[in-house]
Amino acid sequence: MEIVRRWVEDFQAGMERGDPGAAFDSGALAEDLEWIPTARFPGPAVYRGREGFVEFMRTWIGSFADWSFRIERLIDAGDDQVVVLAHQTATGKGSGVPVELHLGQVQELEDGRVIRVRNYLEHADALEAAGLSESDS
Repeated sequence: MEIVRRWVEDFQAGMERGDPGAAFDSGALAEDLEWIPTARFPGPAVYRGREGFVEFMRTWIGSFADWSFRIERLIDAGDDQVVVLAHQTATGKGSGVPVELHLGQVQELEDGRVIRVRNYLEHADALEAAGLSESDS
C-alpha cells in the first residue's frame, strides 16, 4: 500500500506544477502502466505508459477548474491488489457547476510497481471488482 500512496503523492505534487507525468518519477509506476478508464469514458479503453497517462489526465481534467483529488482509503485486497477509494472535486470550466465524485480504483502491482489501474465511478464497483464488498472495507 505504501507504493500506491507514494505514487499518488508524487502525482498530486506534479499536478500542482501542471505535470501529471510526475507520477512516474518515483519508479512506483511501471513504465508500461495500463490505465483503464471507466467504461463510459470517451476515448481509448486503455492508456499505456507515461504518455498515455498524461493524455488521459489532460482529457479528464481539461474541462474542470479547481480540480482536486484525495485518497479517502487504501485497502489491501490481496493478490497484489490495492483498492483506492478517493474523492474528487472540481468546477466545470464552462458551466461553473461544482462536481463531486467518489471514485474507486483497483491497482495491480507486480515486482514492487503498479502495472495496471482500473477506474470506477463508484466505490462499491471498485470493491466488487477486487472481490470485496462494502462490509469488507
